[in-house]
Amino acid sequence: MNKNDYIRFSQAQIGTELTRPLLVLSLEEVKKDGKKPFVRFTFSDGFSQENIVMFDTDLEKLCKMGIEKYTVADVTLKVQTFNNSKSFLVSDIHICSDSTASADDFARSAPLDRQKMFEEIIELVRSSADDLGETVTPIAKLTEDLLTDNHDKFIRSTAAVGMHHNFIGGLVYHTYRMVKSADALSGVYTNLDRELLICGAALHDIGKMWEYNTHKMGDADYSSTGVLFGHLHMGAALIKRTAENGNYSMEKVKLLTHMILSHHGRQEWGAVVPPAIPEAFVLHFIDNIDARVNMCEKEYENLAPGEITDKKPLGLEGRLYRAKY
Repeated sequence: MNKNDYIRFSQAQIGTELTRPLLVLSLEEVKKDGKKPFVRFTFSDGFSQENIVMFDTDLEKLCKMGIEKYTVADVTLKVQTFNNSKSFLVSDIHICSDSTASADDFARSAPLDRQKMFEEIIELVRSSADDLGETVTPIAKLTEDLLTDNHDKFIRSTAAVGMHHNFIGGLVYHTYRMVKSADALSGVYTNLDRELLICGAALHDIGKMWEYNTHKMGDADYSSTGVLFGHLHMGAALIKRTAENGNYSMEKVKLLTHMILSHHGRQEWGAVVPPAIPEAFVLHFIDNIDARVNMCEKEYENLAPGEITDKKPLGLEGRLYRAKY
């Protein structure tokens, strides 16, 4: 099944009815005194989720039909308004007629091939290697080893619970675009240490592999380790631990660690310390650029050309406009 072949929740027009496959993320029976029970569903169309009610049914009936959590079902929806906003109502539901459809078809994931992105990150990291006249092992080698040793987790992990890059492969996608930006900017600002900037971009969020639990649909929540320590501390500790027994420049390891701890820019934004070297400032800004661009991309999925968001999107300073062309 290709989720792109169907009308999304965001594209459904008020006053119409549509039937399409949806993934049941949850279902709950609601009983109110003196009234018939109804079921509240959470459905995914593979791009977003909606809480939708179905009246005149209960969990027992649905269970007999095979409708349960993570079932792919053909759902008929009435598109209407409630409190001046678009809402949906289930008028019919059955097991999906497409026998090839599975829950995996609805997972939110990175738009590019995760393995290819990983390989390009490694390529750029290798190209930045600086052994300081054959006196030390480049920190590019340390970076490559850390990424390679954690390959499977790194290319699968989300980069957030909400806000930006919160999907399967979000971490490698975010890192990939930042490493490419770091490479480009080091060609403009030639006084920057290219190896330090590229390695900082490659490792800046590596702690997120342990900060979040990434679920099979692309959603995530915080791990206990993440709550206790946070990804900045975990990333910095990992670099320090890995570098201890190597022939690395301790000055460069110190600066790389600083970049991890300072890349949020300000302490009120979560940085342990503010940036204190040019490479740390640049890392902070390219991190912010990629986060904001991804927020815009996410909003554009639900915005037609020429439209403006109903309200200020979370994480942005104002409402967002999508160009007519």
